[in-house]
Amino acid sequence: MEFIILLTIGIFLFLLPSIIAVRKDHQYKTAIILLNVLGGLIYGLGWFIALVWCFITKGESVKFSPAEELDRLFELKQKGAISASEYEEKKRKLLKI
Repeated sequence: MEFIILLTIGIFLFLLPSIIAVRKDHQYKTAIILLNVLGGLIYGLGWFIALVWCFITKGESVKFSPAEELDRLFELKQKGAISASEYEEKKRKLLKI
């Protein structure tokens, strides 16, 4: 019984970088999983690198609210930077209709 508990904890700790990467929907989660599993089997260095990497994210881009994005698209349409059909297409995609 104790062996099963220790084995479960060990597997959880071994896969921790992969679990974190998947839960955070990391951009490179597949690479982190491979590095975690394959690199973790070779002296554990890959596990440590995967653990650090799963917390490093690319700089987040500025998110606009749908209302702000619609205003920006409307201004582009008014200035002639995009056509009316492009405006409608982007508006539908933004509003998911």
